[in-house]
Formats: sequence, structure tokens, C-alpha cells
Amino acid sequence: MISKSLIVLCGAFVFIATGSSQEGTPGVSGVDAIAARQASLDMSSITFRSMGDAMKAGREAKSEGYPAAALAKWARALPRMFPAGTGQGETSADTQARPEIWRDRAGFEQAAANYADQTARLAALAAADDTAGFTKQLDVVNQACAICHGRYKAGEQGPPRK
Repeated sequence: MISKSLIVLCGAFVFIATGSSQEGTPGVSGVDAIAARQASLDMSSITFRSMGDAMKAGREAKSEGYPAAALAKWARALPRMFPAGTGQGETSADTQARPEIWRDRAGFEQAAANYADQTARLAALAAADDTAGFTKQLDVVNQACAICHGRYKAGEQGPPRK
């Protein structure tokens, strides 16, 4: 019985070690990538707004630890939500992503890194239960959003108008 289990375990290890990874394989279509990023940006906006509402309601920063950490985690993934071929006119999906995202990728990556840094700071302030600092940091995060959107998003700021 042990030898069968060992064989299965070794076989699974070989399968995993020899490249069963999905990295580098085709993922979602361009249309699906756009839908995923729009949904995640909407969720990001909702999360951000709910944290602001919590602060206005007099809640402590520690109560927003999970949403702040989730926002910071998502912020690190943000640049990968804009793969090549997902700009305006490159798929049948409607997008507000400006071509500058791909023409000025270094600038976009820098703006996204700033957003990630600011959301990480927000999460740290929540973890430290620094309500005053957390509340001020919400403004800093909002500024990071506005800077990036001003350069890389077409249309009105805020969620896309359907």
C-alpha cells in the first residue's frame, strides 16, 4: 500500500516538476482580459469607497485591514491586467484604456507601482490601527488613482458609463 502511494506521489511530483504550470500558456482572450480588468477596477473602486465611508462613519482603521490588504494585493497585479492587444479597437470589447499604456509602458508601470506602494502603506496603517494616518492615506491613494487615470484612461473618471 505504501509503495502504491509512493508511486502516485512521485508521479505527481514529476508531473508538476516537468512543466504542468500554466505560466506562459495562452490565457484568456483579449475580450475576457478587458472584462476581467474592468470588473476588478470596479471592485477596487467599491472597496476604496467603502473604506472611505467607514472612516466617515467613525470606524477604526483596523476594521478596514482586510479590504486595505486586498486592495494592496490587487494593486500589485494591476499592470498585468493590461496585456498587449487589449487596447482601444484591438478587440470587440469597449475599453477606456488609452494607447499610452502600451506606448509608454515604463510610465504606466511606474504609475502602477506608485499606486501599489500607496495601497501597501494604507494596509500597513490599517494593521497598525492608525486611524488618522489611514484616513489621510486614503487621500494619497485617491491621488495615485487620479494621476494614473489622467494619463492612461480615456473618458470621465470613475467607473465606465454603460
